[in-house]
Amino acid sequence: MNPTTQQPLSTTLGYAFFDVDDTLISVKSMLSFQNFWYEQTGDLDGESVYREDLRRHLHPGASWELLNRLYYRHFAGRVPEQVAALGRQWLRREKQNRAAFYHPRPLAELREHQRLGREIVFVSGSFPALLNPIAEELGVEHVLATELEVCKGLYTGEIHPPQTIGEGKAEAIRCFLQARQVAPALCFAYGDDVSDRPMLEAVGQPTVVSGGRELEQWARRQGWRVISRG
Repeated sequence: MNPTTQQPLSTTLGYAFFDVDDTLISVKSMLSFQNFWYEQTGDLDGESVYREDLRRHLHPGASWELLNRLYYRHFAGRVPEQVAALGRQWLRREKQNRAAFYHPRPLAELREHQRLGREIVFVSGSFPALLNPIAEELGVEHVLATELEVCKGLYTGEIHPPQTIGEGKAEAIRCFLQARQVAPALCFAYGDDVSDRPMLEAVGQPTVVSGGRELEQWARRQGWRVISRG
């Protein structure tokens, strides 16, 4: 759903925005899916180029915004329908192979928000082929994610703005709430990584999930709520 599309006034009691990778689920969906893609398709040349990109750019201080754009360039020439089908297969395999695909505490918080009548919104730099099946399984109504450009039935390797990483997450949330005329102060957000800080600052009630990069200590100094993954 386009968050800028005019919507009727919301009757929800507020929204709860969740980062997904490492906040709600115990796997980095994009990296895991890429491994699954090359395993299933046998694209050895594409995999070689992708691995070299990771070697050069994936490190503890990496820019998630840069990595996000580099990652999707490897989608150039892929058929969206095939990606979507393999996305569902990927989720089934991940759940079979992992004792705990969902982090228990964040999942319990998501369920409590739903019980109280709040709508859940995923906000992620990952993409709909992976996020939509998870959303369907959990009864999540909205997904704000990376939208990939398509031309002549194929992915081009480019993405549509806003890039839902860093400040782009906050921008997507602001557009979403403005379209529904809901005050940010009524809303909640959950994230684990320093790149989630703008998203958390965009709502009235932020919660940090411990274990990510450089965020927990800063959050405690701000008096933000911090919860464990387990």
